[in-house]
Amino acid sequence: MRWDAGVLAGLLIGLVWVVAGVTLVVTGRRRRRVSRADGAGNMAVIGFFLLAVAGLTWFATLLLALVPA
Repeated sequence: MRWDAGVLAGLLIGLVWVVAGVTLVVTGRRRRRVSRADGAGNMAVIGFFLLAVAGLTWFATLLLALVPA
């Protein structure tokens, strides 16, 4: 297993995606609960998408760390 700059950058970028995604999911769900307007919880959908991007980023980073070049 290699821990070079690319692996560490991938882990940090994945962490940023997770923080952004969780923030949008929580905020979107609160807005949907409070508001009666159509589409008030759409931020939560974007948050789930960012969480999926974070998972893919971490998966690619894991492959980068484990698979020899």
